[in-house]
Amino acid sequence: MRNRIMLACGGVWMMTLIGAQAVFALTAAEQLKAAPKPNFREGHTLIPLSRWGWTMSVETRIELTENWGYALEFGSCTASTVKELDNTNSIPARLVALTASNPKKYPLCVLTDRPLLDPAVVAKLPDGTWCHKADGSPITNAPQWKLWSPEAPDEVFKMAAEGTADPLKKIREKTPIAVILNGGEYGLNVYGHSGPCWQQDPKVLKAKGEKSWYEYVCERKARQELIISEAVRAVCPDRQAYIWYHFGGMPTWDSWQWSNDYKAMRKVSDYPDHSLYYMEFNSGWTGNADLLSKYLSATAQAIDIGDPLSYNWVCGGWLEGKFSDRACYMGFLKCLYTGGMIGGAAGYFSHPKGGFAGDLGQETPSWLSQMMDLGHVQALFSHLDDFLRQGYLLPGPDKHRQLATHPAYEFPTGFPNARVLVRKHRQRDEWLVTAWAADGVERDVTVDVPALGKVTVKARPCGSVYRAVKGEAKGGVSAYKLMLIDQDGLLPSKGL
Repeated sequence: MRNRIMLACGGVWMMTLIGAQAVFALTAAEQLKAAPKPNFREGHTLIPLSRWGWTMSVETRIELTENWGYALEFGSCTASTVKELDNTNSIPARLVALTASNPKKYPLCVLTDRPLLDPAVVAKLPDGTWCHKADGSPITNAPQWKLWSPEAPDEVFKMAAEGTADPLKKIREKTPIAVILNGGEYGLNVYGHSGPCWQQDPKVLKAKGEKSWYEYVCERKARQELIISEAVRAVCPDRQAYIWYHFGGMPTWDSWQWSNDYKAMRKVSDYPDHSLYYMEFNSGWTGNADLLSKYLSATAQAIDIGDPLSYNWVCGGWLEGKFSDRACYMGFLKCLYTGGMIGGAAGYFSHPKGGFAGDLGQETPSWLSQMMDLGHVQALFSHLDDFLRQGYLLPGPDKHRQLATHPAYEFPTGFPNARVLVRKHRQRDEWLVTAWAADGVERDVTVDVPALGKVTVKARPCGSVYRAVKGEAKGGVSAYKLMLIDQDGLLPSKGL
């Protein structure tokens, strides 16, 4: 038996008495309630935030929804989970009832079932699902997940679509669903993994013909996945976002062998959704493969085909020794929103000691602080959503250093790790200017913005978001008013 005694000491703390030993402890919900809250603009148009990972307590989920900009986390939507809706005392039934009572206040987020990851389902798939040798015999020198054929029959994906959409339909019959996350990572893989298997299959080679492997495989992946996407959209036509993990555009993932092409895949997900995980297939905030450059590479490709807004999978690290400090992570997030992000999924992929629902101790763990930081930045841009919906990212004078066919979409500062992004409003002579010190060194920088002129701003590790309003030129020199919006860089919506 554990007795909790509330203490007040620079915040709200909980003491757990275990025998004679006193240990300070807080749950995630208690830490969130004690922390300074973000300030959202009433009636903003950003899409609710979401989360990918292990389930949290109901109290934590509700707190994140009521005060931190997150959709109410239902969790995985499987046939067995949906059966629990008949029990009004079950957690799924309680969450659905809460959303039904006020869908605007408690927008629901659901993780789709993925039947093609179920070994029992995969075992029953037709033989044509897999690649074969020229003599028709199965390929045995590769794991099964590499053997998916680009020519797998549509019936496989119609079956998967039914298994994905039916549980969603049962929830939708009771309440609207705002955000639907499909974790993907099933079915047809990329060339880097499966190319050697495809090259052995004469049916695949014949279907490919003169097309490049990249063009052919991306077209086939899109065809297969669209069957599932369209089934989801049919049962949830009033959703705010259906997001499939993921496509970031080449060369975001180093080369075409590891990528899916925007031009083929754009209809699979409602928005471009980049995988932006600190120190995972990138060099972090600085270096030759820094994460902001990868994001801007993907964004440039999305803008090029008419998709300027995004809903991204973000993480400030989850591996020991590979965590970003909070300030730099927040500065990075401000750059993402300036680039056109209108919501995102917070990810964390290590299971912490005690799990996500237990006592956390006095220190806020990284998985929770990352969610809080994302909520704070979402709140900041809830006051600036007009710049996102009615604005556009300025290309800057240079080409992207990793993608010479596209603009860099940032402005040179003279410092490689001082990054400046600029967004222009379409109807007004107003700009958003975001300056980030990716290396953690605060400094003043000057950029030359077309139609605005030279602007000096402070690049902070936590990012600085300025609003520039153009005035009448005097003596041939541009005049403008420059206002720092996030006066408190770590509580960026404070006072708005």
